[in-house]
Amino acid sequence: MNPGLASAPGFVRRPTAKRMKRLYESSRPHYRCDDCRGRIASPTPNDQQSGAISPLKAYPRTATSSFLRKALRRSFTRGRVAFIMGLFGVAFIVTTFGYIALEQRGRLIQRNAEEIASNAFFMADHAARLFEVTDLTLRQTAALVEDESWYTIEPSRRLWEQINAIKEALPYIEDIWLNDSSGRLRLTSAKFPTPASDASDRDAFREQSKSDKGLFVGEPITGRVTRQPTFMVSRRLEYPNATFRGIVSVTVALSYFDAYWAKLRLPKRSRVTLMRGGDGTILAQYPPPADRISFAANDKAAFQRAVAANPQSGTFLYDDSGIAREAAYHKVSELPLYIGISIPQDSYWNPWIAQTRLYGVFALIAFIALVALTTLAGWQFREQAANTRLLSDEVALRTGELQSETAALEVLNRTGTTLAGELEIDHIMRNVVDAAVELTGAQVGAFFYRASAIDDTDGSDDGFELYALSGTAQEAFRETSSLRDTNVFSPSLSMGKIVRSNDILAEADENQASPFRPMPAGRSPMRSYMAVPVVSRTGNINGVLVFGHERTRVFTERSERLMQGLAAQAAIALENGRLYQAAQYEIEERKQSQAQQSLLIRELHHRVKNTLATVQAVVGATARSTTNIDDFYEAFVGRIISLANTHSLLTEAVWQTASLREILEKELTPYYDDSGERIKIEGPMVELPSEAAVPIGMAVHELTTNAAKYGALSVDTGRVSVHWTSEPEGDSIRLKLTWIERNGPPVTAPTRQGFGSRLLHRVLTTQLNAHVEMDFDETGLRVSLAMVLRQGGFLNPVA
Repeated sequence: MNPGLASAPGFVRRPTAKRMKRLYESSRPHYRCDDCRGRIASPTPNDQQSGAISPLKAYPRTATSSFLRKALRRSFTRGRVAFIMGLFGVAFIVTTFGYIALEQRGRLIQRNAEEIASNAFFMADHAARLFEVTDLTLRQTAALVEDESWYTIEPSRRLWEQINAIKEALPYIEDIWLNDSSGRLRLTSAKFPTPASDASDRDAFREQSKSDKGLFVGEPITGRVTRQPTFMVSRRLEYPNATFRGIVSVTVALSYFDAYWAKLRLPKRSRVTLMRGGDGTILAQYPPPADRISFAANDKAAFQRAVAANPQSGTFLYDDSGIAREAAYHKVSELPLYIGISIPQDSYWNPWIAQTRLYGVFALIAFIALVALTTLAGWQFREQAANTRLLSDEVALRTGELQSETAALEVLNRTGTTLAGELEIDHIMRNVVDAAVELTGAQVGAFFYRASAIDDTDGSDDGFELYALSGTAQEAFRETSSLRDTNVFSPSLSMGKIVRSNDILAEADENQASPFRPMPAGRSPMRSYMAVPVVSRTGNINGVLVFGHERTRVFTERSERLMQGLAAQAAIALENGRLYQAAQYEIEERKQSQAQQSLLIRELHHRVKNTLATVQAVVGATARSTTNIDDFYEAFVGRIISLANTHSLLTEAVWQTASLREILEKELTPYYDDSGERIKIEGPMVELPSEAAVPIGMAVHELTTNAAKYGALSVDTGRVSVHWTSEPEGDSIRLKLTWIERNGPPVTAPTRQGFGSRLLHRVLTTQLNAHVEMDFDETGLRVSLAMVLRQGGFLNPVA
């Protein structure tokens, strides 16, 4: 090119794909990375699609990019049209070639069928002429001997010369034969004097001896005189009275048929056959067999089916030693003879291949030319599309960078607004982690907090626990509940520095393992890693943001700057949330303290009132049941102690209940012996509510006191057995308790009702709706209690 031409006004040099690529690469901005060698090119649109850069937000297309996309689509459309037209041309050539080849194949098959049918017709007509002459020959010979007797015929040399002259005039006749009624040979053109021979076993003789068959064609034979393969054509000889006199016959020269058929222009691998119509017996065949009698067999069944369908002429298919052959036949005049000619079905193949090869050469030339033109057009359109694509990529890159920065700013503004109005720490860190994953393009992001930064009541200060998780590969941290101050996390956890690794797997060694747990099967391990500490205004490290991606070199300095600003916002929001949480916690504690105080006052009032009422009732009942001050004191003190024991159990229990077993054991423990047989307590665990524990406890005290004074516990041999059962009944429990005394002093029913009896029969039945039975058996007292206990009681005020 003329160097001056490039600088001429109005000249525009068309850029090639390579030149456009060099311009594109040289115009892309690059960033320097502290953790890698050389420069890292700014992300491409493909990187944005693969996840290296987060697709923050979709923006409307610009007019320039829309124009480039339209140009690219037009270029692709032209290329597709050219390609489709090329494919159409190729398809047309292939289709045309295939159609011509198939059409030519059909024509060859039809031509072969017509040719063998035509040959069969002409050969049948030729055979008909031969047999007509043969019939005339037989009639002429019969006329020569009509007036002669067999005794004059046999020695007559004149007759022999006459029939020999007839035979010599007809090349297709081998010899003429005269046989009498017994089948004995009387005269033949083959030899004179006549040799001894007998034809009585020949079908040409047998059939004529039965009746006049006219011109009869016999089966293939080997002559007894000539020793040559042939077949006979005979006519019946009769006496004037129409009795059988003998036959006149000729033997046909098969060599004549071989020579004649060999002269004809027959299709290659043709087979000509002269057959009898009745049984399909082959009389002559070309090409002839070596012995001229072992003919190649036809499918007689197929031939006879065809003759039955069309007696005059037709075609049929048959199998010859695994080779499919197509045969045409034609009847020989009115004789029961047929000429058949057959060829292999694939005889068309060689001429068809030869013709198809010629057509294929022209089709191949056209195909190569069309493919070359289509390929050339495709190269041109691809070059144009490549240039347009490079320009479009450059525009898309610049637009994407602008959109990425705009989207990042929107995310930061949105997150800042959210954090400014959010006081719940859970929501704060969830918004921070989600925004960080969106800004960095990480596949997984997590926030690990220092426990003391969130909860002042937690005494630990050396562990960072998982608090929030986001991203598409959360399994990388799913089972990581906390972080420790290892080599990987030490700069972030201890010194508050940002840590960024382009490939954590390549940089890890025996002292610095990857912070990510192994990924499940089918997922790649995390490669890129970045940790950003969240530092409060006082300099305390409240937590750390950790990010990961399975690709290398995902996080850049830009990601660091964005995360540094986001972490500062998170620290402020976290401090505000912590203050808010502390205020809420203090308010809640005050409310709980006030509620607890109110509950305790109400419970104390209720218990004091009930206790005073019970003491008042005990004093009155004790005074009525005693006669002097000493008895009153002893009984009153014992009952007050029992009441105190029951209240002690109630106040010690968490849910303000008393164990039935503990009530029994407190009363009966002083009466245990070393053998453990004196007192037996059996039953499941039953917790008595306060309204049931006091009366049941006093009842047990009265029974124990009575047994110690008057019953089984008053003697060493006495025994006391207490057992009970409990069954659920709706929301309550049905309790059945039995007190049994044995081996004590004889028992008699009391004459008057004391405090214990009144307690059992009145108090229990009134307060607990209990069913009480007392049996003053002579062997020992038996008391049965049955009642329904409601579940629960007063709530624990300190719970």
